[in-house]
Amino acid sequence: MKERIEGARPMMDLMAKKIFSNTAITAQFIRDIFDLPVESVKILESTQIHEFYLDEFPYSTHIDVLAELDDHTQIIIEIQVALQIDFIKRLCLYLCEQISKNMNMHKIDGTQTYHLAKEMIPVYAIAITQERYFEDDRMYHSFSLRDDESYEELKVYFKGIKEKRNLMRMAFLELDKYDPTKIKQYKKVRWIEFFGNKPYTQNPEAILETADTMMNRTNWTEEERTMYDDRTRKLDGYYAHLEYVAEEKQLARMEGIEKGIEEGIEKGAIITIVGLIKDGILTIESGAKRLNMSESELTAYLL
Repeated sequence: MKERIEGARPMMDLMAKKIFSNTAITAQFIRDIFDLPVESVKILESTQIHEFYLDEFPYSTHIDVLAELDDHTQIIIEIQVALQIDFIKRLCLYLCEQISKNMNMHKIDGTQTYHLAKEMIPVYAIAITQERYFEDDRMYHSFSLRDDESYEELKVYFKGIKEKRNLMRMAFLELDKYDPTKIKQYKKVRWIEFFGNKPYTQNPEAILETADTMMNRTNWTEEERTMYDDRTRKLDGYYAHLEYVAEEKQLARMEGIEKGIEEGIEKGAIITIVGLIKDGILTIESGAKRLNMSESELTAYLL
């Protein structure tokens, strides 16, 4: 499928961090994904560009964004490019660690748990993944704590928020599942088109046009373009390395299959000849000639 913006890589940490540094874009993204009444957003963490580790670290989380809404709800945004089995557990770990970090600010000697819990604020997580993590074909998944029978969400009152909120929420956008023929929640799926650099299936609103403008490297500083080009070269080299390894593994697998077939045919022929000799139909001499082996070698199979 044709790229919307040629050569752009919105899943790269450098580009993604630049996009999420725009609070209006981040606010609309959270508004669309969680259907929250977001008035404004403050970015608490989105500055560190992760180093690229080729040998020591075969997968990496390419972005860590922590945003705070006007009602103090916090949203963790994670972008995961390479498939990692424990990524969902790691995302949950980040969420729990952030809750604990928030609570540490209110811990004073002698503070009772009851009073500490009153200070708790909601922390939710959104993951944008290049690969599939769920077996179905749905592009968007949202999870919260629910009753096993009625599926009623577990909602509580948080300090400073008028309505009850979900105690915990995690949402996932899976780019690999993108299918323009199965779009239902376009407000959510359009972000899969954005981060997948796909053509929009509906006319983009002004906020997505703004995001596309930020993604266009002609508007970047020379330093940013240099960083992007350097990171792109490293990524291209890494992906080429992965393709080479995959091809070598496939070649070794095919050679192993061929060798196994040859060994199987040879073994089958030996079993057949041995049976004929035992039945008195063939002599050891004629059997050895047919198998292209010495009589002593064939005799060993007769024991």
